[in-house]
Amino acid sequence: MRSRSWWARLPRLLPRLAIGAMAIVTAVAIIVEAASDEDAIGPVGGNRSGSAIDSRTFVIGQEPSDIVFDGQRLWVAETGFGTVTSYGLDGQRLDTADVGGRPVALASGAGFVWALDGDDGSVTQLDENANILRKFQVGLEPAGLEFLGQHLWVTDPPRHSVSQITLQGGLARQIEVGVSPGAITRTPEQVLIVDRDSSTVTGIDISGEVVGSFEYDDGFATGGLGGGLGSPSAFLSTPDALWLSFADVGEMIRMTPAGRQTALIRVPTGPLDMAWGGGELWVASADAGSVTRFTGDGEIVATHTIGGAPSGIVHDGEHAWVVDKEENALIRLTRASISSGLTP
Repeated sequence: MRSRSWWARLPRLLPRLAIGAMAIVTAVAIIVEAASDEDAIGPVGGNRSGSAIDSRTFVIGQEPSDIVFDGQRLWVAETGFGTVTSYGLDGQRLDTADVGGRPVALASGAGFVWALDGDDGSVTQLDENANILRKFQVGLEPAGLEFLGQHLWVTDPPRHSVSQITLQGGLARQIEVGVSPGAITRTPEQVLIVDRDSSTVTGIDISGEVVGSFEYDDGFATGGLGGGLGSPSAFLSTPDALWLSFADVGEMIRMTPAGRQTALIRVPTGPLDMAWGGGELWVASADAGSVTRFTGDGEIVATHTIGGAPSGIVHDGEHAWVVDKEENALIRLTRASISSGLTP
């Protein structure tokens, strides 16, 4: 049940957070790894001066769809191969697990990685060396997963629920939320889910209790003239904001941690994925083959055309990493001022 009084408690419940030539070709099993020479990619016109990035490209498994960073390694869901592979921060291939099916989404935490199968809705749990520990079914059509508080959290739109999964793969709790939860993100104290069918965001604390919900303005993009934004494609919590992206219309909403909308931002149409790092929001657009950087206030820093179809993005604190499902590539992006040793 939605708590209207929750608005007054949101600042406490959602606290502020701290988020081309080929040079090397090595054949490993059926995966080829290749690193390009490092190139500087300048921003598309109309952006800030000195906002170029350097890039390096590595060829990886077929149709990569998602990427996560566990604090030491990168993990890529190579959907076309049915594999999940870890990579080092120099782009080197480390370990691969054949999870079968179509791994399409990843989550990491407590030394484990989980891969969601887009075909049968199962989840495969891997250890840090890509050993398969277990595979289990979660929900009818699970849509998103996140890790928080020693539990994996999985949204299940048809069941209008969120599953809280233990590290041993057991169902700790199935939480009825009364909406069709899709995209999910986390703060230090709770997971936040967004409804696929309405403009509702719901918060669930670490214990599995629904603490309340709020609504964003679906007519924000059109001035209330109708049409709306559609279903959110990605959801991200950053130190000072909540971000929702809408792939079909090429829009993002920026909200404060308390849920107050502060900006509507035009971006290329998606699918869209977002990552936070280096004090910036990085947004990858598959349709445009681009990555756009924003300040924490939503002001554009630069848009970089990288080609292909970037389908996932993550930041390791120094570099942004993009997976390109069209070029079967892992791309490392670094602000030129950082890679050259200058103070940004």
